[in-house]
Amino acid sequence: MTNYADEEPHYLLDSNIVSEIIKPEPNFNVIKKIGEHNSDCAICTPVWHELLFGLYRMPDGLNKKYLEKFIKDDVYENFKIKSYTEKTADIQAVLRAKLEAIGKPTQKEDSMIASIALANHMVLVTRNTRHFTAIQEVSDLQVENWFEPAAK
Repeated sequence: MTNYADEEPHYLLDSNIVSEIIKPEPNFNVIKKIGEHNSDCAICTPVWHELLFGLYRMPDGLNKKYLEKFIKDDVYENFKIKSYTEKTADIQAVLRAKLEAIGKPTQKEDSMIASIALANHMVLVTRNTRHFTAIQEVSDLQVENWFEPAAK
């Protein structure tokens, strides 16, 4: 019998990690970690929105066509997309209330991404670890920055 829970991705990638893949000179550590964990990575609906919003803001041309192919083919085909659900809405509301109570309100989008990671028992991978520090103070959110080389 297959245990489908074991097949769920373990890492939730923020948009700054996904967008690194397509850069002319991407960060070596990010590319290496994505290669190591490719089948174990996912994105979430807020990140999908950020990627598409960035695409649709671009002027028409070859760069936009190249980016559109990357997002709609490579990203969409290779990464599961975790949705914002009733469960994540509840987690986000709790997070925001706790953060407000300690005087550390956070951006709604960041708490949304964090709540999706928490609801799915995933490690959030981002370059912007500072954005999630306060959330970590009031939750079990795990955050990794793949731009930094692994500690020895």
